[in-house]
Amino acid sequence: MATEQCDAPVPPPFWRRYALALWVLLLVAIGAMRALNRYLVGVAYSHVAPIAPLLIEELTGALSFGAFLPPVFYALRWLRRRRWRLLWHAAVFAGLSVAQTSLMIALRLLVFGGMGLPADDYAPTVWRYVMEMPTQLFFYVLVAVGLWLFDRYRESRTRELRAAQLESALSEARLEALRLQLNPHFLFNTLNAVSELMYDRPAVADEMLSRIGALLRATLSAGAQEHRLADEWKLLALYMDIQRARFGDGLDADVNSDAALDDLRIPFLLLQPLVENAIEHGGQGDHRRVRVEAERDAERLTLRVRDGGGGVARAGHGIGLGNVGARLQHLYGDKAGVRLEAMPEGGSVVTVWLPARRWVAA
Repeated sequence: MATEQCDAPVPPPFWRRYALALWVLLLVAIGAMRALNRYLVGVAYSHVAPIAPLLIEELTGALSFGAFLPPVFYALRWLRRRRWRLLWHAAVFAGLSVAQTSLMIALRLLVFGGMGLPADDYAPTVWRYVMEMPTQLFFYVLVAVGLWLFDRYRESRTRELRAAQLESALSEARLEALRLQLNPHFLFNTLNAVSELMYDRPAVADEMLSRIGALLRATLSAGAQEHRLADEWKLLALYMDIQRARFGDGLDADVNSDAALDDLRIPFLLLQPLVENAIEHGGQGDHRRVRVEAERDAERLTLRVRDGGGGVARAGHGIGLGNVGARLQHLYGDKAGVRLEAMPEGGSVVTVWLPARRWVAA
């Protein structure tokens, strides 16, 4: 019996798993570097002081600062929702300053006392609290400005992402509207042709209806904007079968394509409106001539639909070239396009070009 496989949970990144340890190591490194700096300054001025007291002072200062940094972040974000922000900032800073200085003094007294070193200079006096305030104020403002800039950057990125998502959704909706526009357009034209044959040639009309059903089932089941060129040929063959039932031997239609191109991407049902226009303009009465060909030139796929009309290039009727051009523009931008030209020998040719990209199965 088949067993259901569950994906193993993805472990969090290294820095997230050891965030607290890394943060403590960073604070210790900062404290040690400041202690070394003060020691070397003393050496430079011939006032060499023992390294241990300097190290204790700087480590207790760095660790107490690090302990209160998360509350500072929380308080700064909380203040954004309050009125009278300047007064609130002053109150929050005063409270954090007293708390951080008290923790720093307690740590120094504890460590110096535990090591049997004199700790008289670290008694909790009013001047000790006042003395720490300028440095604390500098870091408070620095953190506040840095957090404000970071949040503005993150909000800007979020807005850009949402705008890109909305633009993508809008573009996809437009493409879907253009694609869905093909079905009623095709259905109206083919049913109109069936109605012309219903009384004079009922067997032909019945055959056309059957093939119209087969083509509609194929088109309505598609859910993507692109598919393989080989699949496009199949849909085009179904459509040409409908027209052959209508015109009989009077329709001279030919598709010329290299099988090596079958895996290239092409917009869904791109060729049908072009072939429809070519058939309508490809001759007189029941005699029509249409040629469809595809070729690849480096990174470009080129498709041509030729008709054997009277030599005047016409834009067709209904959605036709407008739909094709709009879909190409949405999907490929300036890398794709469509052009209608008259041919010197008579009739016209529609040329479509787009990037030659291989279809990759999902």
